[in-house]
Amino acid sequence: MIPKTEIRCSLIYNRLFDKKFSKKDYFKLIKDSEKFEKLYNKHIKKILQLIEKYHSKKWKRDFIPIYIVKGAPYSFSDPLTIKYYPNEKMMLVLLIHELLHNNSFEKKFKNSEQLHKYLEPINNKAVENLNIDLKKELNLFNEKIKKHYNRK
Repeated sequence: MIPKTEIRCSLIYNRLFDKKFSKKDYFKLIKDSEKFEKLYNKHIKKILQLIEKYHSKKWKRDFIPIYIVKGAPYSFSDPLTIKYYPNEKMMLVLLIHELLHNNSFEKKFKNSEQLHKYLEPINNKAVENLNIDLKKELNLFNEKIKKHYNRK
């Protein structure tokens, strides 16, 4: 079963990351996120199928809300939160990565670095099989992860 997903922008949730986030900021974020939402709508079903296929794990949740947040320091998987970027393709790469985290893990990892080493090839396969050019964004994302863990 592939879960249903929904993009959400929440004024209250955004204020957790930026106390000065206003209603005006909220409506601007909704407007600014339209390109991403269009890309998301076009590819989300295939993304979820590819994650299940390459990760070899059935989805356990039937619904996953996806929050877009302007002031988050980074994206994270629970609640699934995507940091807003003007580059909608980068946001799509982040979404795929966080959905991978969100897909239940029975395997235990010694640390976050080992988990990300395990996820990287799955993430790359899913991104590469989407029939959209995300090469630049995927390379930037992978470099950022490697830099975070001081890997070559």
